[in-house]
Parts: sequence; C-alpha cells; structure tokens
Amino acid sequence: MLALAAVISTLRLTGAVPVEGGDYLLVPFTVPAGTVELTVAHDDGSASQILDWGVWSPDGFRGWGGGLTEPAVIGVAESSRGYRAGPIAPGAWWVVIGKAKLQGEPGQYVIDLEFRDAAELPVRPRAPWAAVTLATERRWYAGDFHVHSEESGDASATFDQIVDLARGRGLDFVVLTDHNTDAHVPRLAARQAGLPDLLLVRGAEVTTYAGHGNAVGTGAYVDHRVGLDGVGAPSILAAVAAQGGAFVVNHPALALGELCIGCAWDHADTPWAEVDAIEIQTGNADLTAAVFTPRSIALWDREEDAGHPLAAVGGSDDHRAGMETGAVAARIGSPTTMVLADALSEAALVEAVRAGRTVVKLRGPDDPMVELVARDAAGARAVGLGETLREVGEAELEATVGGAAAAGAIVELWRDGQLVASTPVPADGATVRFVRPVTGQRERYRVELTRDGLRLTVTSHVYVEGDPALAPGGCCDGGGRGRGPGAAALAFVIAVAVTRRRRPATAPRLEHRTRPMF
Repeated sequence: MLALAAVISTLRLTGAVPVEGGDYLLVPFTVPAGTVELTVAHDDGSASQILDWGVWSPDGFRGWGGGLTEPAVIGVAESSRGYRAGPIAPGAWWVVIGKAKLQGEPGQYVIDLEFRDAAELPVRPRAPWAAVTLATERRWYAGDFHVHSEESGDASATFDQIVDLARGRGLDFVVLTDHNTDAHVPRLAARQAGLPDLLLVRGAEVTTYAGHGNAVGTGAYVDHRVGLDGVGAPSILAAVAAQGGAFVVNHPALALGELCIGCAWDHADTPWAEVDAIEIQTGNADLTAAVFTPRSIALWDREEDAGHPLAAVGGSDDHRAGMETGAVAARIGSPTTMVLADALSEAALVEAVRAGRTVVKLRGPDDPMVELVARDAAGARAVGLGETLREVGEAELEATVGGAAAAGAIVELWRDGQLVASTPVPADGATVRFVRPVTGQRERYRVELTRDGLRLTVTSHVYVEGDPALAPGGCCDGGGRGRGPGAAALAFVIAVAVTRRRRPATAPRLEHRTRPMF
C-alpha cells in the first residue's frame, strides 16, 4: 500500500529557449533532502514550436520523454514511462530541453516541480536483466529490429501486446528500441521470465535531430545530445560498441522535413566503418518500398562501394503493437529480418548482425526466404552471407529460394549495386545458380527476389576476391551498369542452372503535434 505523500516543496522555473547555443538547453534546479518522488511538469507554450524534455541527476541520466507532454514522475521504486526508478540524490539536478523546432524565434519554457516525501506511483514488475538463451542450434531466426513500447514518449504498446503480436506472427525475437532511454530494460527482463518462445532483446533508438539509429544489445543509456559535451556520431557509435552492441542506421532516406524531424540520416561525421547495419526497409512496405526503400538501398551500396560492409536489416518501427490502422500503420514483423545465428540469444544475434548474416523479408514473415552462398568452380569451397571467397577465377553464386510464396517471383543477382542477371523461379522453390568470372577486385553479390517489379526479399552480401589469372581464358568481367542487365553483362552469365530442391529449414503515427517519431 502506498504511503500518504506530503509535499516537501514546489518550484516554478520559466525562461527563454534561445535559438543559438546548440540544440540543448540545461535548466538547473535543486532537489531537497528527503525527496522520495518528484514531478516535472513542463510546457513550451506554443502551438508552432516543439521542445523535447529529459531529466539528469547528480548521478547522470534519469530519463527522456522527448515530445511527451504529460508530466514526468521520478521515484525511488517507480517512475513514469521513459524515466529510471532509483535513489533520489539531493542537490543539483537539470531539466534538459531539446530544441526540436524553433522556426528561428526563441522559445519559452515553463517548468513546475513538486517534491514529495512518499511515492504515489504504483510499482510495476521489474527485474535485473540476465542473459537468456532460448535455443542453441545454428539456424535462421525471424525477428523485428525496431519495436517501441510504452516506455517511448510517443508509443502506447504494452509489453503483453508486443509479446502477443510477435508470437502470433511466428517471430523468434523482437528488439525493444525505445527512444533515448533504458527505462524499459528492467520491465523487459521481468516480462522475459517465463517466456520460452520469444526473445526480448535489449536496445534503444538513439534519436537525434540529424538521424536515428538503433543500438542493439545495449542495456544502458547512450547519450544522444549531439553538440553537448562532445557528443556526436563517433561518440554514439563508440558508446554502443563499448556495451558490446551493434549499431543500425534507421530509415536513412526518410527525409520529410518538419513532418519527421531528424528521421533521415545526416551526420557528416559518421564513422561508417563502425556502423554494423542499415535499415533498408522500415514499416509498411506498401507505403515506403517504392520511394524510401530504393533510396536506403542506394545509400547501402554507396557505403559498400566505400569499403564499409553493412548488414541489411528491417524494422517495423511499431509504436502501437499493431493496434493502429490506416495507410501509415506499422505492425510488428513487417518487415521481418532473418538472422543466421548460432543460438537464440542476444549475444548470438548481435554477432550474426556484425557478421552480415541477414536476409530481409520486406512485407513480413510470409514472404519467401532466400539463402545465398558463393562457391568456387570445383565446388570445393563455399562461403555464406558476410563471408569472402578468395583466389578463384570464377564464382558460382547459388541462391536457394523456398516455398510456394515464391510463385511467379524473379531471382535477381546484383553485383556491386548493379543488376547483372535474373531468372524466374519455379513455384515450388528452387536453387538457382549463376556462374560469374572475376575482375580481380573485391566484389559483392546479393540476391533480390521480386514480383511484378516489387522487391519481396533482399539478402545481405557475399564477397569475392578473385584472381583473373585463374579465370577460363584469362579474361575478366567488367559488369553492367544501371538497373537493367545490359547485353555485355548478360554475356558473362556463363550458366544459370535451376535445380528443384526441398525447402531448407527456416525457422508512425504523428507524435507531438506535427512530428512522427520513427
């Protein structure tokens, strides 16, 4: 039973939010001794300007609500969504205000604080996080890398709703990526207990005004306040790596201006060699696959051209556990990312992403699966996604397509971002083989499965470092250019063999006025 709380003191803070001086303003206040719970109510006083809100204590980060307008409650045993529960140290604290949208004019803040000697919030289930392994075999696991719970200021999905939807869609894992917080981790750990068939993976969406990225497999807050105390893309990626996590650039081409502030990736200081993956498909493919997905894949190819191997992943960016309807609705599992991991555990999934062992089903788990390997001409050596085949004169690219869902589909072979060959696939699934001469340069291949000109499934890459001296006739292939396979490119497809084979085992809405938080 909650004790009857007495108010120790109250405080009102007001002031201007200047346009200059960086993207964040720190407003100090003092927490009196004996405080067990405090409320931070805030207002930007404007219908056209947007401010974000978070709180720091003497011990550091206490929570981030972003554009959430409801008051934040911070307590010893429980806090409101987006905020950590824990001891409340008396002394200097700060409200951190993010300048999401000022339109060239100073903003205004009003902050009302109340300090109480007892808690008013009921305590929800929490537990210390511990590593969980739900399966120990190496196989393909199906999951969603981008899911928000009610611990995000712009989301409403409960943990039970997330679990029910993910299980109903046949997923093996979901990554909980709440905005700029770790408040969901103890709740995730409590919900994982007694859940034998779905892995809840720790994560966070590091949401900045110049791009969003998922930290996968991290349990502690990553400072997102770019421009403050040296924070930038390099420090963000370093913080994720220090926790043993993988970093994914989210919806990199989603440039919608004020409709989606900071959604497209625009950090000029990005150390791309430290990025592990790129989200090639976000949310409802019927809405985004024709426009934003090609742009995301183009960025993926540009960075691969620059020597930065990146795994392809997809994420629903679901904020409502599938309860939202309409044209922009996102639903857990759409898209689905298949990960070839050594176990169903957080560490194994992170390792597999770093290794590039991923396939993205753009519309969901019912899309056909594609596996891609590269072999030498004699078939003595084979490498899978993320791996490199070396010292060959020609490479055989073998794509295994499974299931009746592939009926009417086309298997496309892409080399270094260019379509170089394609062939129809039989309705009952097949293995399609393309034999390619080598150039002597490092080459990359992926397969895209399409139907009626629309992408269904996209693999990550296999790499080939060939030796032209070993090629039949000593020649090499210059490759094609553009979306279509020109005559020169097709001339070097030495063989396309189709062998029937048994299918292999596989296992946004508008947030805070005009800004959807993807």
